[in-house]
Amino acid sequence: MPESGRKPSSLQKSKENSGIFGKGDLQSTLLEGHGTAPPDLDLSSINEKSMLRKTPQLEKKMSKKTESTSFSASRKKNPDLSEAMEMMESQTLLLTLLAIKMENGLAAFEEKAEKNLLTMCQEKEKLQKKVHQLKRQLLLRQRKRELLAVLNAQIEMLSPYEVVAERFKEQYKTLATALDTTRHELPVRSVYLDGDRQQFLDDLQQELTTTLHLLGELEIGSSDENEKVLNLLSELKEVTQKKDVELRRTFVQVQELSAGVNKEAALINQEVWEEAQGPATSHQWYFSEEGACGGTQGEASFPLLSGLTSHMHCESTHRLCPQPK
Repeated sequence: MPESGRKPSSLQKSKENSGIFGKGDLQSTLLEGHGTAPPDLDLSSINEKSMLRKTPQLEKKMSKKTESTSFSASRKKNPDLSEAMEMMESQTLLLTLLAIKMENGLAAFEEKAEKNLLTMCQEKEKLQKKVHQLKRQLLLRQRKRELLAVLNAQIEMLSPYEVVAERFKEQYKTLATALDTTRHELPVRSVYLDGDRQQFLDDLQQELTTTLHLLGELEIGSSDENEKVLNLLSELKEVTQKKDVELRRTFVQVQELSAGVNKEAALINQEVWEEAQGPATSHQWYFSEEGACGGTQGEASFPLLSGLTSHMHCESTHRLCPQPK
């Protein structure tokens, strides 16, 4: 665009310099011949070298013409100069139009190239993603093939041991069954046996046979009699439990009655002693420190109370003499 701006300015300068020539003819040539309908020229056929070479040739031709026609009159010189100037101006205008057309075509070509480049970049990204996916699938398939090869090799190596494994499984089941059937036997490591174990079992079997024969003679093995005996035993157990409860209750009542009798006897003896000793002795016995602790003087004055137990005396003392708070 800046070159196109310079060329019209040079065109204006050339127009101003050629003011001595006819303006009407030049304007009519520019507007009618080239301005309104510019020719459709091939841009590829125009080069900068040819553009630079054409102007010197024209100048040489013009110089030759001027030299050849130097002897002619001045009337002939003015038309030749005007024609040369018109030709130069027309060529300049054509070059300007061609440059503008080239710039417009170049801008459109650049825009189209940018669009094509963007499309190519997008296609490239899609292809790269597809390539990565295909590579990943290829690696996975290779790993699967390697694993299958390893598994096939292991299967080939372990196939002879399948029969051995089945045999071991059957033997283990047999061993487990034997252990289940014999685990109820008690250990006899810490028990003293006189003789061999088999001999002990034989003797025990004989004893059990003798016991079974004796029980058969006593006729204890019938189910009806066993049920009756069990019923009688259960009734006897219930009766004994009831009697036991009644005896315990009676014993508790007897203990309570004995305690009450002892208390009444102690109170009666205390009342007789108080009447015999009088109030002074009773006061001294109950309210003095010596009488409350041991009672030696009371026992010497009234020997009938010497047989009373300490429990009765303390109980009556606590009943008659309140404790200080």
